Amino acid sequence: MLTNLPQLMAQFDGQLTQYMLNAAAFNPGGIALNSDMNVHLHFREQWTGFENAPSTFNLQANMPVRMGEKVNGIGLLMVNESIGLFKTQWFQAQYAHKFKLWQGTLSAGVQGGLLQQNFDASGIYIPSGDGFSQSDASIPDGDLEGMIPDVSLGLWYTRGPWYAGLSCSHLIGGKLKLNPEESTEEEDVASMRVSQTIYFTGGYNISLKNPLFTLQPSFLLKSDFVAWQADLSAILHYNKQFWGGVDWRPGSDLGFLVGMNFEFGLSIGYSFDVSMQQATGSHEVMIGYRKKIDTSKINKQQKSIRLL
Repeated sequence: MLTNLPQLMAQFDGQLTQYMLNAAAFNPGGIALNSDMNVHLHFREQWTGFENAPSTFNLQANMPVRMGEKVNGIGLLMVNESIGLFKTQWFQAQYAHKFKLWQGTLSAGVQGGLLQQNFDASGIYIPSGDGFSQSDASIPDGDLEGMIPDVSLGLWYTRGPWYAGLSCSHLIGGKLKLNPEESTEEEDVASMRVSQTIYFTGGYNISLKNPLFTLQPSFLLKSDFVAWQADLSAILHYNKQFWGGVDWRPGSDLGFLVGMNFEFGLSIGYSFDVSMQQATGSHEVMIGYRKKIDTSKINKQQKSIRLL
């Protein structure tokens, strides 16, 4: 086993422009916000046209469950992130406990599972010429992989027309050691640090003079304690069926969103981000599904504030 492992850097949490449509993707407290079974799939291709550009696949499902006299929530989250030579995957279970607080509802959530990291070291480019060695023993080759347990916590509070959420992903953090994919021995050849990420979000539903329209401004602040990113958004809903809006990441992107709800529970959303730094854009597709479940024992006054 090597004692001085090469330290690799990777992005563990991708970004979603349509974050306001699926709080459970980044906050386990944001599950079971209505009395339906909810499924959301996000697929994002960032910086279209660039080789090894970031891509995100995010699948989340949740539903309310009755426990005694209380209605809480359970969910599952599956994520596949790719950026450069790195691929990150995690599959985690979610649980949220609901409390009545200050005339609103507080949801305290936890999620846990495994996080796996893969690194395609064969894709490392080593220039030829003086000062460069194609056989440098300190540079790994082939496919490397590693796995660690992963835990996230989150709070979600809803009261009337507004909501707020605070969460922390990869709470355990620490070093993830990578081994050759086909190795049968403990042969750590590289490591990477898994850093925590903090999310703070909020939003408000504004009823307009025309009852067919509702305006929903929202924000999402995200930080790994080294850098931070902000999303400032405004979505206009029409007749509880159509929506469109904008999302601004200061110094980074300007996004445009459109979407539609169908009567049979399906919803489809699309966003396109115009980069302020790259001569390209990013595409993101969201597919959601809501299915009515037996609500005879569930508080029917619960209502989702994200999609009216």
